[in-house]
Amino acid sequence: MKKPLLRIALFVVGLSTGLPGYAFKDPLELPAIQAPKAAKALSLNVASRGNHVLTVGERGIILKRDFAAANSAQGVTDNEGKVWVQAKVPVSVNLTGVEFVTDSVAFVVGHDGVVLKSTDAGSSWVKVFDGIKANQQVVAAAKKKMDDMQSRYDAAKASDQEKMNEALEAAIFAFEDAEAGARFGPARPLLDVWFKDANTGWVVGSYGQIFETTDGGANWLLIADRLDNPDFRHYNGLYGDDTGLMLISGEAGRIYISSDFGASWKRSETGYNGHFYGTVVSRNETGQPIVFAYGFGGNVYRLGAGAQAWWKLNSPSKESFVKGLNIGKNVLFVDQKGRLVSTDETGTVLKMASAAEGKPVTGMAIVGNTMVLSGQNGPRTLPLPR
Repeated sequence: MKKPLLRIALFVVGLSTGLPGYAFKDPLELPAIQAPKAAKALSLNVASRGNHVLTVGERGIILKRDFAAANSAQGVTDNEGKVWVQAKVPVSVNLTGVEFVTDSVAFVVGHDGVVLKSTDAGSSWVKVFDGIKANQQVVAAAKKKMDDMQSRYDAAKASDQEKMNEALEAAIFAFEDAEAGARFGPARPLLDVWFKDANTGWVVGSYGQIFETTDGGANWLLIADRLDNPDFRHYNGLYGDDTGLMLISGEAGRIYISSDFGASWKRSETGYNGHFYGTVVSRNETGQPIVFAYGFGGNVYRLGAGAQAWWKLNSPSKESFVKGLNIGKNVLFVDQKGRLVSTDETGTVLKMASAAEGKPVTGMAIVGNTMVLSGQNGPRTLPLPR
């Protein structure tokens, strides 16, 4: 006799979790397990401040290390023998972005729209936002836009209504899509985070999500209507600095630029149709920004100081670049295989700085003369290329 489909489904869940199907717990409510091999698990990003480094990764794992201190007697050991301390984390979702705001305050973002905050330099974390709260704002914003569009349509003349049909249908579809997404659950990841000070910050992610806080993460506001992204393309990376310049890198080769700390934005078309994963900014002798956007397939585009158009640089790597950082007068990029590519001092030529390949890489941070790379099998270090 055939087993009922429901029993088969529960059996499969039990196999995948190691627990009976009814024992499933939401990873947004399930603390990360303190794992002896946490430093050898997949790490998805890394950030540094001074000598302190944080890595974030799968199943809510956050690791902390002081690179100026000797190996601790307690902690988890990476593949190089370095000891890291695993933080106490209230969720077990994959974590994708991390940033130090001050020596003691840090923020992390991840799957299911989660935002975590630490006030003790990354030793412990609290959840301050998640995809459930995000969905509520996304649905409310889509409904307001649909209702406003419907009101304008109803008040318009018949001849004008024909011109408005497409916009109304798009607004209705966007609302229905937002509702469907909310019913599915908090499944939309956040991918990057930046704070200009301890109070004011932003997070960005999939499907055009961008939220702003002005009270240190206690409350978050959806500000998607400030950006020209009608097709809800993903936002992959976020950059900001103390001049008010902010950059969002995303799908379809789009870069969004703000010069007033996110109050207003303009969309910049680069001429590229693939993913950008991040941006890095250098400045010329007069302090004007030179922007590099990097991403899929080794693509790097440059927007010179005062330039109106982007210029594609000839890259010696065809692997996707996952991070770019300023190193002295040069910009250093790392690709997903761990190879390093650098600009020359003019910022117009890319050259291979290290062709050595390693385990897949997801991010890069600098501590003194050392690079810390996140990726498969946990963090690893390399000397800065000369």
